[in-house]
Amino acid sequence: MEHKKEFGQGILFTFSNYVYWILLTNIYFVATNAIFIFFFMTLTPTFSNIGLYVLALIPSGPAISGLLYSMEKLVRTKELSPTADFFYGYRSNLKGTFFTWTIILAVYFVLLIDLQYLRITVTPVNQMIFIVLLVLTLIWTMLSINMLMINARFTFRIRDLVKLSAFYQFTKFKETIGNILILFLVAFVTVFTTDFLVVFIASLIAMGMTFNSKAMLGHIESNFLKKTGNSDTSV
Repeated sequence: MEHKKEFGQGILFTFSNYVYWILLTNIYFVATNAIFIFFFMTLTPTFSNIGLYVLALIPSGPAISGLLYSMEKLVRTKELSPTADFFYGYRSNLKGTFFTWTIILAVYFVLLIDLQYLRITVTPVNQMIFIVLLVLTLIWTMLSINMLMINARFTFRIRDLVKLSAFYQFTKFKETIGNILILFLVAFVTVFTTDFLVVFIASLIAMGMTFNSKAMLGHIESNFLKKTGNSDTSV
């Protein structure tokens, strides 16, 4: 009976730790996304405001990096120091994170502008181009997820980061599709709830995606890193 009691206490202690770690990390994520949340709450949700949304999202890059770094460490080590780990991931490789995130946003901005134009100017040719651009948007989303995942834990030059992300987009195709399905499920749920749901369960989303990406990150650590822990090696 004593062994069962200790086992039960261990489960409760571990569960409460995970709740605390995930909740506090999410609070930090929300706080560091205050600019975007402010714009999201005050701007009229129309396509004409897409430029302002993109600008408001620029500071969110390091916040996403801090979130992914924290959840990846939690998945990998089953331990987390929420404050220290989140802000380490936030400020680590800050310049590279901003550059990567800005490229991701810029490509999305161009794709969305083009998709909107094609949607309102319906012709047979435009419909074909629209489908092509939708496929390219999906491919860019898969590539962007890998870029953010890898960048949150490792430091690579941007061209190596893109090469690695594209490489694993196809060699770890099941994991790539898994991350897309996670985002699709979240988007589906927000249709019936609220768009703010994404912000307030961001830690859970990131945890699910980092768990799904364990094989990719482990393979990078085994094959593309120098002994120093960092790498500038090209793929």
